[in-house]
Amino acid sequence: MSQAALDTLLHALSGPLTLVDVGARWGVLGRWAALGEKARIVGFDPDAEECGRLNAVAPPNVRYVAAGLADTEGTRTLHVAKQPACSSIFPPVRALVEQYPALAEVEITHTVEMPCRPLDDLLRAEGIGPVAAIKLDTQGSELAILKGGVGALAGCALIDVEVEFNPIYSGQALFCDVDRFLRDHGFVLWRLENLAHYSTQTVPAAFSQMIFHADPSPAASAQVANGQVFWAQAQYVRASYPRTGADSLTRAEAIPAAVLAGLYGFWDLALELVRKTGDADLLETLQGQLAPAA
Repeated sequence: MSQAALDTLLHALSGPLTLVDVGARWGVLGRWAALGEKARIVGFDPDAEECGRLNAVAPPNVRYVAAGLADTEGTRTLHVAKQPACSSIFPPVRALVEQYPALAEVEITHTVEMPCRPLDDLLRAEGIGPVAAIKLDTQGSELAILKGGVGALAGCALIDVEVEFNPIYSGQALFCDVDRFLRDHGFVLWRLENLAHYSTQTVPAAFSQMIFHADPSPAASAQVANGQVFWAQAQYVRASYPRTGADSLTRAEAIPAAVLAGLYGFWDLALELVRKTGDADLLETLQGQLAPAA
């Protein structure tokens, strides 16, 4: 992250950004802290005790709300795992728990009945909105929560969501389902982070090479040992943001999105967003701040 460029964009911002973290056990997304008082951050988690602990130490611009979320109002069974952050409204796939060492912490210790509400209803009740970004990590229920937050999605610049390519929990939605839903609501995939693989054992000879193309920049590669790919963190942005999207954007549309893009290190996207505003002076300033040191 270029702090100088981020500061420039924050100065151009007309008001604070509202950011929502769904599944905020241990605290809201750390990378958002760089926004300081330019952000109003709300974290949701069903564990009232955890929310109380977090609120006791939270900075003034961050608060936590104890609530369960779903696509419709009603009660869901929460399967509480050995590692509470792995708890889900879906039971884990039994064979994974029993045979994959890394997933032993998903073992269920007990269940509780959890009242749930749609995200849009809860945001209205809490006086929260409009929302610039949503992060979701709820162990398989992300799609249901997104379906209950269509109103919030309408004004969102960025969705940061955990997605599974193969199920860890029985009955959960997979990447293909989440991807289709978000595309149908005006988003495109920008980046995948943290491609997680799991295996029943470690076999030293088992590896594959992953190549990351970033044309026109040089390609990079990484070696992955063992296992099947299960999940990643996916970042989606509005389809109007890339060069293939809208020809132009207003400052009110582009600057908040550029701030978030820069915060995530997507500086090429941030520059594209500023270009679409027609503000040549701001674009030139950012390009200078992002240029390699001589």
